[in-house]
Amino acid sequence: MVFSEKVIEQAWNRAKGKCECQKLNHKHPTGKCGKELVFTNRNREGRGRWEARPISKTFGDTIYNCEILCANCYKLTLYER
Repeated sequence: MVFSEKVIEQAWNRAKGKCECQKLNHKHPTGKCGKELVFTNRNREGRGRWEARPISKTFGDTIYNCEILCANCYKLTLYER
């Protein structure tokens, strides 16, 4: 799933620059990852890198289907599908 820049920006603003992961099996201490991210490090290396992940394959290019995840949480979700 490729998201439009508009949807990614809306999701980023909703996330307030933090990882939105709430997966229980990731064992986040507060229930949500919340790791600080760097906007310019999407799909890149470096501190605060992150990815935009679709929640469902069927909901399309919408803010409701776009989840902002740190690189570590994103990598863990790749093996959960």
